Amino acid sequence: MTTHPITIDSAGGEYMEAVLVIAWAVKPGDPVKAGDLVVTVETAKAATEIEADRDGWLADVFFAEGQEAPVGAVLGTIADEKPVAGETASRGPAAAAATAANPRELVADEASASIRQPGSRPIASPLARRLAAAAGLDLAAISGSGPRGRIKKRDIDATLAARTNQQDAAVQRTPAPGRTSSVAAPTVARQAMPVVFIHGFGADRSVWRQVVPLLGSGIETISLDLPGHGGEASTTAGSIEEIAFLLSDRLEEMGVGNAHLVGHSLGGAAALALTRLGRLAVRSVTLLAPGGLGPEINSGFLAGLARATTVQALERWLAVMVGDPSALPGGYAQAALRQIEKTGNRDRLAAMAESLFPDGTQGFDLGGALAELAVPTRLIWGRLDRIIPVAHAARAPGFAAVHLLDGIGHVAQIEAPALTARLITETVRSAG
Repeated sequence: MTTHPITIDSAGGEYMEAVLVIAWAVKPGDPVKAGDLVVTVETAKAATEIEADRDGWLADVFFAEGQEAPVGAVLGTIADEKPVAGETASRGPAAAAATAANPRELVADEASASIRQPGSRPIASPLARRLAAAAGLDLAAISGSGPRGRIKKRDIDATLAARTNQQDAAVQRTPAPGRTSSVAAPTVARQAMPVVFIHGFGADRSVWRQVVPLLGSGIETISLDLPGHGGEASTTAGSIEEIAFLLSDRLEEMGVGNAHLVGHSLGGAAALALTRLGRLAVRSVTLLAPGGLGPEINSGFLAGLARATTVQALERWLAVMVGDPSALPGGYAQAALRQIEKTGNRDRLAAMAESLFPDGTQGFDLGGALAELAVPTRLIWGRLDRIIPVAHAARAPGFAAVHLLDGIGHVAQIEAPALTARLITETVRSAG
């Protein structure tokens, strides 16, 4: 039985070292035809659909959903004949050419590559090199977790976190001169003060993936799913207060007592409701087109987003979010629709829209919560926002920094990720 590899290579000038497997459209043993969708992966910029290049049967899946695969690796194979259970496939010429990228062989290669020889130059992503330089870290002393031992941002963050924990432990072990105590020091649940990201209605925590890697060095992040969304699709909430309590409970379970908050749209309203709740010590607040500052909202968009059942319909509604439709990553609607179908939260989204935005209005007012903030506060709003009017930014109190972005719609984190990351970083750092 001859098999042919399913791979993805870096293309279109996009720098990639790995992709994330989002969903397999077929399972091993299923028939496929040339042009059929086989697997969807996520690159640094977009969700990319990989189609079968020939008729046949899906024979192997080497990377499961949720796993990261090096660019050029064989994600799976298509066989010319229907696979028989337990049969070992023989690789044809096309597969043989890709043998070096077979992930089963890469495991050994990466393990050995991660142990660098003395004097060899560390392999690191450009972002990791920049963050290491800013923090004064020696890349040669860091073990990379990426393909072939490549050092990534997460490795820099882990190194900085470990260094901070060591410093804190040293301080706790050193008693003050002339002072002793028989009382044990209380256990600190979490040393760092993370930046907590909260997405908007109909999205999930993955919407921040373009922003998080661009934040300043040493910033720890936590991205939460709202109730009824993403990984919390089975949870329901009918009011902004209920959303705040559920988010607060999850942060408490994670040991987070102090945090910087970043919220978009409904997530911005949730961030303000969290501050008003008072269970979390908030150090700074950055709001992107937040809800709760006025009654107007595009109710047609909310209903359309929750009820869309085809890619074409969802594309039309998603285009309303942005100032320029080309700002949406390729395959965004397809991936979003597949996520809704996978989580089965369409009815919950519709119910949340009806309870949170009755009669096409925002059913909550958080202007008072915004005015009562006593921490660094920043609002980011696109002048072309067609979901929540940019005029609501006029309710920002005098101490808050307000940025109105030309040519940007409702989702600055997608339309202008670099600027969004820069403004978030400035807000966090201004809190000291």
